[in-house]
Amino acid sequence: MIGSVDHNHKEVTIVGAGIAGLLAAYQLDKKGYQVTLLEAASKAGGLIRTDQSTYGISESGAHSVLATATVQTFAEEIGLDLSAIRGNSKSRYILRDGKLSRFPLKVGELLAALIRGYFVLADADTSPARLSLERWTARYLGKSVLQYLLTPFVRGIYGAEPKDLSVGAAFPMLAVPRGHSFFSHLFSRAIRAPFRKKTASKDLVASDKNKKMKKAMMAPTDGMGDLIAKLEQRLTERLGSRFKRNHIATELPSSPNVILAVPAYEAAKLLREADPQLSTALSATPYSPMVSVTAFVEKDSMPREIRGVGVLAPAVEGRDALGILFNSSSFPKRVLDEEKFTSYTVMMGGSAHPEWLEASDDRIRDIVTQELRDLLQVRKAPAHLVIHRWKRAIPQYGPALQDCWEAAREGWCARPGRILFGNYTGQVSLRGMIEAASAL
Repeated sequence: MIGSVDHNHKEVTIVGAGIAGLLAAYQLDKKGYQVTLLEAASKAGGLIRTDQSTYGISESGAHSVLATATVQTFAEEIGLDLSAIRGNSKSRYILRDGKLSRFPLKVGELLAALIRGYFVLADADTSPARLSLERWTARYLGKSVLQYLLTPFVRGIYGAEPKDLSVGAAFPMLAVPRGHSFFSHLFSRAIRAPFRKKTASKDLVASDKNKKMKKAMMAPTDGMGDLIAKLEQRLTERLGSRFKRNHIATELPSSPNVILAVPAYEAAKLLREADPQLSTALSATPYSPMVSVTAFVEKDSMPREIRGVGVLAPAVEGRDALGILFNSSSFPKRVLDEEKFTSYTVMMGGSAHPEWLEASDDRIRDIVTQELRDLLQVRKAPAHLVIHRWKRAIPQYGPALQDCWEAAREGWCARPGRILFGNYTGQVSLRGMIEAASAL
């Protein structure tokens, strides 16, 4: 989130009722603000939607959330039931040499990474925050870590390649100061951590109840759509006619507090006159395209069901899938008949392979069938597929986005009452967005 609320005025207009707009509206309404929420579509939620079929549910966007104390408290407030990952399904896999591995590095590669992490110092000629993740990892941990740990990880989160992402945007805590090695930097941060906690705002001090909540990966029991439905219902009741659907904003609202909770390219249109420089930066923000395919598979078509969260595929493995999520292995109620079926989501596309957006359903079915056969030994084609295509799914956290943030802080967002909020403003995860909205 970029910008701040003008607390001297209690009126706020939020443009966009995707998850960012819904969260901001909920929190500000709860704190006594008169909220007006504008949404161009007939329904709220943006990329997040849960579809129900005769086989089970499929998600169009996020599947789960890292449930911190703040997230769990928020879920309780709105009556959202969360399910933790099943106890026997917590393993995460990475593909190496065509096989699923819990830890894909060989002993020699691990030792080489440790040596580099201890002894390679930051380059005095390179801005640590502007360094690409590809160069950062190759420098401090080596090629094997880049290929088999970092690349599949960032492809799974951002749908992008490490060369397109920057340390300062994607993982600012990894920016190694000049004269330090990676491990000396981590040690220095660990030493300072207790002091940072002591000087934190009193508003952020956890209650006794929150302290007992353990951070865990969870998902709404009835799907992510239930999160949207509960927020939309709550805000419909609270805001009444001030929740305006099918309302296309063509100019900035005149409210003393304005939150633009729309994608960067839509915010650019609204700011064209008010801040041309920021508008240009927002327009230049690249997004990764994604295709997600939920496949319902008959259990008797595979020798055994692999338990776990999912598998990520490094680029060097040459697979069409970026990764596969094991939906029904991880969480309950993902299939209607758990005795007969299991559910997977195959992720495809990303910035390296935008051509999958244009692929036919038949072509995608063939590739998904092949990926499931080769990686998970599924012998039959899926009984049912649900395909979601997103031309602009995830913003790329690279130098262009850093320029956008800088332009926002120095321009339109510099004055209280002007806020940009979305998955491009520093909170790419659902957890980050919930926590940012809670801090309004």
